[in-house]
Amino acid sequence: MTHRADSRPWLRTVLGVGALVLFFAVMLVVIAALAFSVKVSGSSMEPTLSTGDRLLVDPFGKGEIHRFDIVESTLGDREIPVVKRVIGLPGDRIKVGADQDPPVVLVRPEGEDATYAVDNPTWVGRVGAKVEACCTEAGTALPPGQAPEWVTVPAGSYWVVGDNWGGSDDSRTFGFVTEGQVRARIVLRLQPFGELGRLPDRARLVIVEE
Repeated sequence: MTHRADSRPWLRTVLGVGALVLFFAVMLVVIAALAFSVKVSGSSMEPTLSTGDRLLVDPFGKGEIHRFDIVESTLGDREIPVVKRVIGLPGDRIKVGADQDPPVVLVRPEGEDATYAVDNPTWVGRVGAKVEACCTEAGTALPPGQAPEWVTVPAGSYWVVGDNWGGSDDSRTFGFVTEGQVRARIVLRLQPFGELGRLPDRARLVIVEE
């Protein structure tokens, strides 16, 4: 009986220390998630993202950006960060005809002769006010009525757009995004908790017969 009585304080001490360590570990995870996260404001990435969604970002993955990644960046001279999808990579040639639903976005990747169309299901039915053809040498939309033209994405730059095609201020308004303007790559959604996990990504390139 004496042995059992002596062991109980030791066990309580171990459990107490374990609970304290677990508490601090959880707090560190929460603090890290808040420090390396961004909250969505606006409708430019609907239906993929909605206002209030909190996203985990990877600020160290800026050098590993791939086509169709979602990134946090600034646009033009604006300091306010935005979240957009990368369509054009450095060296790509881009041409956009936006007179139909969904818009026709053509891409000729650097070093390839083939032409591809971007198939992004989120663009369907989202033709709004921002439907001009593209692009000028700066990557912005062309004046109304002007035919689509091929443009090359400069080295160290990206062409980005929102999934809500007709309601997004993006490269069509502010031009190419430079590597220096990219703040982070989006990793996954933290909130709402019911949608915790990786973001849906059904965008792809489909080869076009010429």
